[in-house]
Amino acid sequence: MARCRGLFPRLMRRVPRFSLVAAASVLALACGGGGTPAGPATTSPDAGTSSGPPAGPAPGPTPGDPGDAGAPADGAWVTVAAEDFEHLALGDPPFAPDVPPDDGPYSDAGSYFRGLGVVPPAAFRLARALGAGGWLTAESYTRSAATRASDLLSVVPDPANPANHVLRLASPAHSDATIVRSSAPLPERYRVSLRAGFARFGDGRPGLNGYPADVTAGPWRTDSVTTQNGFYWLTILDATPRPHNSTWIHHHRKVVIDSDNNWPVWSEIFDGQRFVASGEHPVMMMAIDGRGERTAQTGEPFIPWSAGAWQPAGTIRAVDAYLDGEWYDVSVERDGTRFTLQISGRFRHGGTSTYRATIDAAERCVWHFNRSPSEDASRCVDATSLPGAPGVPAWPAGESWPDWFMLGDPHENYYAGEVYYDDIRLEVPRAP
Repeated sequence: MARCRGLFPRLMRRVPRFSLVAAASVLALACGGGGTPAGPATTSPDAGTSSGPPAGPAPGPTPGDPGDAGAPADGAWVTVAAEDFEHLALGDPPFAPDVPPDDGPYSDAGSYFRGLGVVPPAAFRLARALGAGGWLTAESYTRSAATRASDLLSVVPDPANPANHVLRLASPAHSDATIVRSSAPLPERYRVSLRAGFARFGDGRPGLNGYPADVTAGPWRTDSVTTQNGFYWLTILDATPRPHNSTWIHHHRKVVIDSDNNWPVWSEIFDGQRFVASGEHPVMMMAIDGRGERTAQTGEPFIPWSAGAWQPAGTIRAVDAYLDGEWYDVSVERDGTRFTLQISGRFRHGGTSTYRATIDAAERCVWHFNRSPSEDASRCVDATSLPGAPGVPAWPAGESWPDWFMLGDPHENYYAGEVYYDDIRLEVPRAP
């Protein structure tokens, strides 16, 4: 208990933006307090740097970034919040008429879309706290008054082990969207981990690509939804995550692990020997390039990790392809200005593998990486306006952006299918 008495002030010093509610929840969990217990505080071993098929020479890779020097050593992580869905009752709370969030020029009714004459459709929204102390928030969006909350988010038996319970996240229509996020900004140093799998969000082949019908991605886009269908395994955003049009999401990502089944093909997948053009179940591990040429509709370019190296900015190269009917372990860590992304499981090309990549966000100007003045982003400052948003600087001096994690389907105008999640966990380095 002596360690617990000292944890709260240390947590608040480390996490200046953490809400009091979230900090109290973390304290209760770490000390075995009330709520839905996460069990005793546990430690998790840190994974190695990378594994899987020999990468061979990567076509034109960017020089490697520093490894995990300074990262917490094996056994140095302590769980401060967790949800395993064994005792979580979601029910069917009612939706409310949607009031589009006003959070920047690319929001659903933001200045960029107003300039194009776009009017958000009538819709419904539901946000609710989950987990002990409400450390998680789930938010859903739908355009149908007949949609029930349980149609989009439910606790169900694990498809691989019916004795276990997991979270099923579904979008029956392309205009449905549901995400799960951290209820407060993330701590200074953290690891977020989860299991995800049994995804059915398209196939990346000619045809409907997992959709029930071919419709447009309106009103914010005019192309067919069948060109892409996917979900987010786990990502870090620079603003409060919630369902939005696809353009808003693209302008607020920092680092991403996601999958976007696409046809006609615009992605490449490393098959263990070379990059092949394929949009079938790609697993993207990427940072977002804050110095690259951005567009209004698609946002900032990618810095993808594949073939054992960070690839040139602007390429779209997947590390491997996920398989149907499989679970995967996914995590994102942050230590100072370094992000580490990891996914493990059985893949189409690499078999049972772990893919792990670390990037120095300050060195590479990963989009809006700086969370406080202590993280110097002066070399990344960009006072030019965002595309289609006059007077809104891309990376203004003196501004900072906290980290939030998100998983699921955030797009109100794309993606239809389902995916399962389990064992969502937040860890911090063990106090000395």
